[in-house]
Amino acid sequence: MLHFPASFLFGTATAATQIEGGCTTSDWYAFAREPGHVRNGDTPVVACDGWNRWREDFSLQRSLGLGAYRMSLEWARIEPRPGEIDHGALDRYREMVGTLRDWSIEPMVTLHHFTLPLWLAREGGVLCPEFPERLARFARVAAGALSDLCRLWITTNEPNVLAAQGYLLGVWPPALRSPSAAIRACYALLEGHVAAYRALKETRIHEVSVGIAHHLRAATAARPRSVADRLATQTITRLFNEAFAIAQCDGTMFGPLDAAFRSRSGFRVAEARGTQDFFGMNYYTRDVVRFSMAHARELFVARTVPDGAERSDLGWEIYPAGLGDLLRSWGRRTGLPVIVTENGVADASDAKRARFIVHHLAEVARAIADGVSVQGYFYWSLLDNFEWAEGYEPRFGLVAMDYATQGRSMRESARAYARIAQERALPD
Repeated sequence: MLHFPASFLFGTATAATQIEGGCTTSDWYAFAREPGHVRNGDTPVVACDGWNRWREDFSLQRSLGLGAYRMSLEWARIEPRPGEIDHGALDRYREMVGTLRDWSIEPMVTLHHFTLPLWLAREGGVLCPEFPERLARFARVAAGALSDLCRLWITTNEPNVLAAQGYLLGVWPPALRSPSAAIRACYALLEGHVAAYRALKETRIHEVSVGIAHHLRAATAARPRSVADRLATQTITRLFNEAFAIAQCDGTMFGPLDAAFRSRSGFRVAEARGTQDFFGMNYYTRDVVRFSMAHARELFVARTVPDGAERSDLGWEIYPAGLGDLLRSWGRRTGLPVIVTENGVADASDAKRARFIVHHLAEVARAIADGVSVQGYFYWSLLDNFEWAEGYEPRFGLVAMDYATQGRSMRESARAYARIAQERALPD
C-alpha cells in the first residue's frame, strides 16, 4: 500500500473570478465582455454564483470529508476604487474562512489569482510602477481581516502563466504581444510577490506560512538526438517553468537581465531569495518540445503531445510521472515542504478523472516515501467553472455544474477521491 501521513491535506481549489460571479469592477469582467476574447462569448458575470452559494459549495466539500480548501480573494471586490475598502465584502470573506475553520477544513487563501481591479488595470496593471506597493497594501488589508483564521497564504498564482498569456501571447488582459512587456511583467510580479510576502509576514500576532503557486510542466525533447530540440527544451524549462522558482531559491531570474532591471523602489531580484515558506506547485501536463522557426514568439518552441498519449478534453497529455519527477527535484532543491496547490483534468464525461486522481496521488505518495516533505494535494477544481479564455466549456470539477439552473451534482470521481482521503492510502 501507498500511505499518506496523518497530517497530509486532501483538498480542492477554486478562484474567485472563476466561481463567484457578480463582480463588475475587475479587468476580467471588462475583458470578457469585449467580442472575441472568450470562447462562445462567455463571461464571469454569473459563473457558479459562488458569492451567494458559497455555503452550499462548502457543504459539498464537507460531505466529501476533504480537509482543505484553497480559495482566492477578489481584489476588485474588496478594493473597487483606489484606497476604498468594501468592508462588507471583507466581512463576507471572513465569514467564509471562519466557516471553513468551524467545519475543520484548513483554508488556503490566494491574494492575486490572475485578476486585477479595473482601476489598477487602467493605470497599467502589473506594469504600473505602484503595483508592488498596492499588492502589499492589499495583503495587509487581507491579513488584518483573516490572519487569525488562515495560516496558509499564496501571494500570486502562476505568475509565469500571467506574463505569457497577458503580455506575450495577448490572449488575456491586457492583451499585449510584446516580449519586452512580458519580461517586465515577470519582474513586476516578482517584486509584487516579495512586497506581499513581507506584508503578510509582518503579521506578528498570528504565524502565517506564505508561498507562490508555481506553474510547472514536465518537458522532454521530441527528438532526443536533436541538438535544436534539446536546446528548445532547456530554454522553455529555464525561462518559463523555472524562472520564478529559481528566483526564490537563488535570487536570480533571467541571468544577465537581472542586473539591467531597474525598479522605482530600488528592488533587486536578489531580495526574492528565501521569500517562500513552502513550495506551491501547480501541475497539469507535459510538453514534448520541438524547435520550430514558425514559433518565434514562443521562443521557437513548439509544444506537442506524443501520438497515442491519453489526453484531456483540452488536448493536454495526461502524464502523472511528471508530477513525481517535479516533486522530487524541487523538494530536494528547495529543502522546503511542498504542497500540490493545483492538479486536475478537463473531463466532461468523468471517464478519466478518477484514474487521473489515483495515478497522480500515487506519484505524490511515492515521492513522500522517497523522503520528499509533501504536505498536501489540492485538486482543481471543486466545481466546473469559468476557465478564462476557454469559457465554460472545459469541465474540471469534482462537482458538475448546470449553468442554466445553477444546479450542482456530485461526480463519481469525487467519491473516489473522498475514499482515498478517508483511507489515506492507495494500493500500489
